[in-house]
Amino acid sequence: MKQKMQLGKWCFLAAVLLLALGCESLKGPVFCLSLHREVRPGGFGPDTQLIRSVVDVMGQSERVVSRFPTIDSSSFGSVELVPDEASGRWGLRLKMDRRGVGLWRQATGEYAGGQMVVLLDGYVCGTMVIPPYDESEYLLLPPLWSEAEARTIAQHVESNYRKTNRR
Repeated sequence: MKQKMQLGKWCFLAAVLLLALGCESLKGPVFCLSLHREVRPGGFGPDTQLIRSVVDVMGQSERVVSRFPTIDSSSFGSVELVPDEASGRWGLRLKMDRRGVGLWRQATGEYAGGQMVVLLDGYVCGTMVIPPYDESEYLLLPPLWSEAEARTIAQHVESNYRKTNRR
């Protein structure tokens, strides 16, 4: 009985310690980026599950996109902030892993000139034109954010990569 009480105390202390430390591994990914091809709703059957409507955080800007992202945070291993002096906004230069490079090359080869919708945690941040076929390991997102917003997103890129690629 005494051993059970001591074991219970240790388990309780371990649980309190994990909660107090805010254990990173227990938290899910946040500030996740995903890029979805913008589509015409009329090009699909009325009951399709292949497209969905997305809005910005204010519920004002609505876009129709492919349900599945072309590329997302699971492919971005690191990031650099890119200031745009003309607009005062900030973009992101994301380094892709090998899988991401393949996905992006396919998208730029197949859909160059089309529209891509940039989502952050499922909300529209803006759009970008899909560039011509790209051989680099980098994806440049346009200046869509304030400096503080861009820094916050950037702070989560590497941890999101680790969390979404746990096996």
